[in-house]
Amino acid sequence: MLSALLCIGHELIYGRVVNENAKVAGEALQAYGFKLGEVVVVPDDIPLIVKALKRLVDEYDFIIVSGGLGPTDDDLTVLAASQAFDLELEERAEVLLALQKNREYAKSFEVARKLALLPKGSILLSQDLTMAGFKLLVKEKPIFFLPGVPSQFEALLKNKVLPELLNIKAEVRSELAILKFFDLNETDLNSFLQNTLGDEIKELEIGYYPEGPEVKLILQASILSSRASNLSSQASLLSSREKRGVPHQKSLIEKVKEMLKERFKFEFLSEGDKTLPVLVGELLLEKGKRVAVAESCTGGQLASLITSISGSSNYFDRGFVVYSERSKVEVLGVSEETIAKHTVYSHETALEMAKRTLEKSKADYSLATTGLAGPTGGTDDLPVGTVFIALGTGSKAISVRFKFSGGRNWVQKLASYTALDMLRRYLVYGEGLSRYRFALELKERTF
Repeated sequence: MLSALLCIGHELIYGRVVNENAKVAGEALQAYGFKLGEVVVVPDDIPLIVKALKRLVDEYDFIIVSGGLGPTDDDLTVLAASQAFDLELEERAEVLLALQKNREYAKSFEVARKLALLPKGSILLSQDLTMAGFKLLVKEKPIFFLPGVPSQFEALLKNKVLPELLNIKAEVRSELAILKFFDLNETDLNSFLQNTLGDEIKELEIGYYPEGPEVKLILQASILSSRASNLSSQASLLSSREKRGVPHQKSLIEKVKEMLKERFKFEFLSEGDKTLPVLVGELLLEKGKRVAVAESCTGGQLASLITSISGSSNYFDRGFVVYSERSKVEVLGVSEETIAKHTVYSHETALEMAKRTLEKSKADYSLATTGLAGPTGGTDDLPVGTVFIALGTGSKAISVRFKFSGGRNWVQKLASYTALDMLRRYLVYGEGLSRYRFALELKERTF
């Protein structure tokens, strides 16, 4: 399916704002196997928007439009769409009600009321109506109108637009698989598939899509391979009716999934779009367990990661942010002797943080982080990026020393994700904590 991206706004034309949405859309579409034919940028000018929409709907299978959906005078996309496709504007009652309830527009409701005016036949994309965004079907082709605010654009693109496009694509493709990994680079997956599949790799369309520290791998049967698979499946079905007991012949995608899960046992997260925080939450709920955290260098990001999931109060007990030496002693009860002898950047301090967190929270598991996020403070023995992460399990604590690369924010994010993944690996496998790419050594202490 061939697509076009239409970005609207004076700020984009004149370079006052970087076009982040084009980057996000391009990467996502490529990863999911959709071809992006062109990116068109036009100013907030109705005739130019109308002209672009009319041309693009004739030339492409679907269009994604970014920007111009706000309530101010320079937001002209909705009006341009109604003119381009000769559609009346109608005031949507459900949007109007949401605006009335939103205190943000308490003093500017009459201006914000413009947000409720949409072309007739529009399908709203935001389920809770907290973001502007709608879909039109023109000439049997979907056109997705998304807000220009990058965070909102990305949220609707990933949660609404791409799933719908995949459903459309599934009608002409027999197989599509999405697998997620952590602690892998996309080049690791690419190299493995090239070396393992050889010429068979040509039968697949493969997309690699980094999502923060996670990597999403999308496998799709090529059109020719898909048709061959359908014929093979039909032949196999007929044969099975004639010869009972004949085993099902696995497709290439099924074989590849099995190989990936075997080769990257510890790094494989799940099939589908579930994130690491979601998976860990489901595991804890399934086992009826709770976790508490103590954070130094991650400064609360680990707790934020866990609690970003709705319903996390069912498995997250509490979090301690103990950034200074004094707070580790006073809040958690870490021994002053431990810190004096080993410093706060050590297995011993991380292990004791994990132990004290269990004692204070009565949770089933604890996670503790301490280290040097940088960019200052490093030494030859303890360079910037050194992080000690400990997992407490009730009877013991396990600390792993890591050396992460990157800037301060990335080190903090990667340390938070790794801590959460250590809990996942322990819950699923009971092992694998020393097999991370950036792990240097492991130390364990029983209580």
